[in-house]
Amino acid sequence: MVTIRKPKQSRSKNTYMSIVDAGFISVKNNGLDYTTVLKVCEIAGVGSGSFYEYFKNKEALFVEMQQHFIEQLAKVIYEVIPTIQEMEIPEAIRSIFLHIGEFLAKDENKYFYWLSVSSKYSTEASHVKAVKAINTLAIEYAVKHPEVLRIKNLKLMVYILINSSVALTINFFSSQNMGFTFEELIDCLIDITMSYIDDDRHKLKI
Repeated sequence: MVTIRKPKQSRSKNTYMSIVDAGFISVKNNGLDYTTVLKVCEIAGVGSGSFYEYFKNKEALFVEMQQHFIEQLAKVIYEVIPTIQEMEIPEAIRSIFLHIGEFLAKDENKYFYWLSVSSKYSTEASHVKAVKAINTLAIEYAVKHPEVLRIKNLKLMVYILINSSVALTINFFSSQNMGFTFEELIDCLIDITMSYIDDDRHKLKI
């Protein structure tokens, strides 16, 4: 059980979200192991009683933080769909990559730090939400570009693209002296993707 009580009133929802946001900040500042209920409450500006009104313990908060992160990532994916529908594939990939990068870097990179330690808090429900958003992106793009429906494993390719965007962005900005720019990284991912698509088109003669 992740939470003891889901908030319904606006004030309760604000308190609830302030605790979740404080969790991200604490993990960024103190690390996962050194994040405590007390530190989260201090950042959120609430008492421990308010914390335990919604969460059984800090582990329950971490699970909820992962759910929130996936929901926000899915929201970014849904929001980028109208932007890319009229774009050709390379430009669409670039737009997806940049939108995800902006999302991960928001609020002083709080999601960068969380994503590097959060894998064990993923749930089947959060995975389903992410996959649904990715599949929707693939389908909606295909509505405007029906030729891509003939590409082998289209949904799988989009799934790999989204996950690669997240992983590569985090790796790039958490490392030093990579020897190439972020734009060059995006260009390389586009080239790899287009090479796969062009090869598949050649086989299908489309």
